[in-house]
Amino acid sequence: MTYKRKQASTLYFIPFSPTLPLANYKIGFKMEEKRFTDSALFKVFIVTFLIGILIFFLIYFKDLLKPLALGILFWYLIKAFNGFIGKLKIRGNPLPIWIRRTIALIIIVLLVQLSIEIVVSNVGQMMTNYPAYQQTLDSFLAGLGDKLGIENITEWLQKQVGELNIQGFLQGVLTSTSSMLGNMFLLIIYTIFLLLEESAFAKKITLMFNAPGQAHKIDRLLGQIYSSTNKYVAVKAYVSALTGILSYIVLIIVGVDFAFLWALLIFALNFIPYVGSIIATILPAVFSIVQFGTLWPFVWVFGIIMTIQTVIGNYIEPKVMGKSLNLSPLVVLIALSFWGYVWDLLGMLLSVPITSIMLIIFAQFPATRSIAILLTENGDIESLQIKDNEPETQEMS
Repeated sequence: MTYKRKQASTLYFIPFSPTLPLANYKIGFKMEEKRFTDSALFKVFIVTFLIGILIFFLIYFKDLLKPLALGILFWYLIKAFNGFIGKLKIRGNPLPIWIRRTIALIIIVLLVQLSIEIVVSNVGQMMTNYPAYQQTLDSFLAGLGDKLGIENITEWLQKQVGELNIQGFLQGVLTSTSSMLGNMFLLIIYTIFLLLEESAFAKKITLMFNAPGQAHKIDRLLGQIYSSTNKYVAVKAYVSALTGILSYIVLIIVGVDFAFLWALLIFALNFIPYVGSIIATILPAVFSIVQFGTLWPFVWVFGIIMTIQTVIGNYIEPKVMGKSLNLSPLVVLIALSFWGYVWDLLGMLLSVPITSIMLIIFAQFPATRSIAILLTENGDIESLQIKDNEPETQEMS
């Protein structure tokens, strides 16, 4: 009878037979070699190396990838608008799909261009009025030093404010915003080619994954990604628009200059988790000090807008969105920091949708499900997994 150890080496015995001489019996070890490429250390090395290459690629080629990412975002918004425009009918018939997409593209481009022009116009006017704002701010700092009774605090505060180089910052914002208008043509080209490529995408999926049921499973996976991100973007757009409208009313009542610009920034920055709403509240509140030279407008603007942000963000948005994303707050914060470092403001805006897509994809494969569990808030990935004979999710129409 032979006995073996389940290790790198195998201990073996020759069965005993009374007819064999004792010298014929041998006891030894048969070595089983294990390749380094099969070891866990090698797999960790490969994964780390690939992640490093990916990060280098994202940072080094960001000037090329960021317009492409914006083109994909435009394509996604067009598909969202396509659903609303599809409800319009002429003589009882819906509009052809190419007309719907053309209308959606024109609406989105006009909205983005109008927003950029408003930002450029308001920032330019702000720079024109900067000397008057600077004088008001100096008077406020001087009065603050007298009220506090601290010697030389006025000079110190003025020095700190001067080191911020506010005028240079405004000039940088004006330049970068103006350059976005120049990139608008490139974004439109990317979007048009994505729309043209979409018609052949389903056929390519079928040809790439020709195993029985595999193409259908990939199609359902893409549908689930679209459904999840669509709900996030739609809900976030609604609540951000509500926050921006209510904040605009508050700023008009208080009399803060450039109220529409601040409301537009509040709408956009609300897409950035956690820090976006705080920055969006602080900016108009601080500007009210520069404009009026007193703390009371700051108190009113900051207090009321922060209350609006808190009520909508903590009560209305969770009820509308629910737990559809199921992302850990710590993971969202880490993703926000990482994508903000890689792609600046655009990365911060896209951090949650990208992480949500990663979660859905990781949940499909046994080798990456542990990563998906780490990304979730409660560890539940059962609802994210695509199973056989499962009803289809929302299609990407």
